[in-house]
Amino acid sequence: MFGTENIGFCAQMKPFFNSIRLWRTVVKNGEIWVQNVIFAGKRESLNQFTMYKAKKCPICNHHTILMHDGFQGYKVGIFFKIYFCDNCITSFSSPKVDATGIYEEIYKNGEKVPGYDRYWYVYNHIKDQKDPLGFLTNSDEDYWGVNEALKQLVTDKKETKILEIGSGLGYLTYALRKEGYNVLGLDISEEAVDRANSNFGDHYICRDLFDFSKENPASYDIVILTEVIEHIDLPIEFIQAIIKLLVKEGAMVMTTPNKSIAPNDIIWDTESPPVHHWWFSENSIGHIADSLSLKLELVDYRGFYRKKPSEYRYGRARRKLERPPILSEDGGLIRVGGPKEQSRLKKFYKSSIASMPKLKSAFLKLKILLGTKTTICSARGTILCAILKRA
Repeated sequence: MFGTENIGFCAQMKPFFNSIRLWRTVVKNGEIWVQNVIFAGKRESLNQFTMYKAKKCPICNHHTILMHDGFQGYKVGIFFKIYFCDNCITSFSSPKVDATGIYEEIYKNGEKVPGYDRYWYVYNHIKDQKDPLGFLTNSDEDYWGVNEALKQLVTDKKETKILEIGSGLGYLTYALRKEGYNVLGLDISEEAVDRANSNFGDHYICRDLFDFSKENPASYDIVILTEVIEHIDLPIEFIQAIIKLLVKEGAMVMTTPNKSIAPNDIIWDTESPPVHHWWFSENSIGHIADSLSLKLELVDYRGFYRKKPSEYRYGRARRKLERPPILSEDGGLIRVGGPKEQSRLKKFYKSSIASMPKLKSAFLKLKILLGTKTTICSARGTILCAILKRA
C-alpha cells in the first residue's frame, strides 16, 4: 500500500485530545518511517492519516511524534514541523532556522513587541525602585526562582563569582549587584550590551558563550540563565560549555517555560519558532542532567504562588493551536504589545479579586468546580527553575 520494504511493525494506542492516536514504525528503503493516525470519532476535522520520516529526539534519542506539519512561525511565510517526544516530554520545532534577523527586529521595536514589551518596561523603570530585586521577584516567576536558588547556594555574596548568560537589557544583573552580589552579565547581542552598560554601568560584556568558556575555564561559582535555553539550537552542547565555566563545586541556575504543567496534547504554548526552538518539561531537564552526569534540583514555586495565585488555562491553549505571526514577511511589526484597554469587569477583577491572594485562590478553585479547563499553579507553574550541579 505504501511501497514499503522489510516492514517492521510496532503499534501503540494512547488517549489524545479525547481521541485515539495510533502509530507504527515501518522500514522504507532502509529508513525508519512512522505511520500516524488520529481517530476522533464524529470530530471529522481531527481524523488524520499521515506518514513521515521518523525523527529521533535530540534530548533522549527516543522516536518522536509529528504533532504539526505546518506550524506558523514568528514571521509570516515561515512554517515548522512540531515534534513531541513522549519519553522525555519535550516538544521541539524543525527545521532550525537562524533567528538573527528576527532578534534585530525585536530589539529595534522592543517596547512594541508583544511579550517583549515587559522587558523594556522593567529596563526603563527598575532604577526608580528602592528594592530592584524585590521589584523583579514579586512580579515574575523567573526572577523569584533565581532568587530562591541564590539564597540556597550563596553564603558570601562578595566572594561568590556569578555570571548571567543572556543578560539582555541588563536589569537582573543590575538588581543582583544592588543586592550585594558579585555579578557580570554576558550577552551575544552588541546592542543589548551597549544599552545595559550605558544604563547600569560597565558590568556587561558582548561575547559568544563557546569562545568565552574556552578562555575562562573554572572561573565562576554560579552561572544564571533566565529563559535562554529554549532559544538555543543545541541545548546540551550549550550546557556543556557552561559547565566548563564552573568551579568544581559550582552550580547552574536555569529557568525556562515549563511544559510539565500542560497536558501532552497541547502542541505548542510558548513563543513561536524560530524564537523558541524548544518547549521543555521537568522530565526534559532531568534527561539532560542525566546525560551530562549532573544533579538536578527543581525550585518549589509554592512560595511565589501563595502570594500571587495563578493558573494555566489549558482549555484556551487547545483552542488556540497557533499564535498569529508577530513580524511580516519583510520584518515589519504586525502586532503591537503594550497596555490595552480593559473592560470594566477586568478592571474590577484586577483591582479587587486579583489583588487579594486568598480571594483569588478561592476564585480559581471555584472556576475548576464549574468545569473550567484550567490548572492552578502550586509547586509547579508555567516556569521551571532548575539548579544543576556536578553529581
